[in-house]
Amino acid sequence: MSNVVLLSTRRLPPTYFDQVREDLGDQDITIDVVGWVAPSAWVADKVNTFTLIGPGRMPAQPVVEPEPVDPTDEAPDAVIAPEAVAEPEAVAADEKIAPAAAEVVEEKTESVQATTPDPAPQPAPATAKARPTGAKRVVKAVEWRARRARKVAGRMLPPAIKKSAPVKFLRGQRASSDLGKTYWARVLSRRDVLATIDQADVVVALDAGAIWAGWNLGQRKASTPVVLGLPAARRELDMLKVPAGNG
Repeated sequence: MSNVVLLSTRRLPPTYFDQVREDLGDQDITIDVVGWVAPSAWVADKVNTFTLIGPGRMPAQPVVEPEPVDPTDEAPDAVIAPEAVAEPEAVAADEKIAPAAAEVVEEKTESVQATTPDPAPQPAPATAKARPTGAKRVVKAVEWRARRARKVAGRMLPPAIKKSAPVKFLRGQRASSDLGKTYWARVLSRRDVLATIDQADVVVALDAGAIWAGWNLGQRKASTPVVLGLPAARRELDMLKVPAGNG
């Protein structure tokens, strides 16, 4: 049995891991995932482990709906005992007592209101925060003008340039680079993740955000193949099955 570790920074659905097994040739493998984002649903029945190292939390296990109850198994209607039914004379007596009780409650309410002290005076509202003066005022003004200049510069770019392929590519590259470094730093800080990777036969970086971590892992442990994408992982697994000397 081969152990495959998947590095991912994207949200993966449970069905994706069925596709992983199919792309890897339905081989006898165990799958461990190191994800920056939690999967879209419960995946404990799809993978060996899924270690979340980014923000958020893992999805909860789905609740199993209870089986419907057969109406024929319900208890028969309750029978009212004769002694539980009030007599007409008792009802009439209760109607006479009710007004008198209401008058007593009103008298007690008036006496309580008369003895209740006036509410305590509310504290005065807090005064507004003093504005910065002197050098602090100059610094705040410069920071405000810098933020405004960046906003104006962004609005001045024509929409065609903002939506152009080169600009989108550069923004995507910058975001992937920042995420990749953060992902790799989190991997290094987790002993459980490093222990899982040390037991892997093949490590697979699934997306651009995981490439930097994959490259660094390849430099740290040259004996374990670290590849990009499932086709390359399939080739590595096929090579592991070939006996030594027959290649």
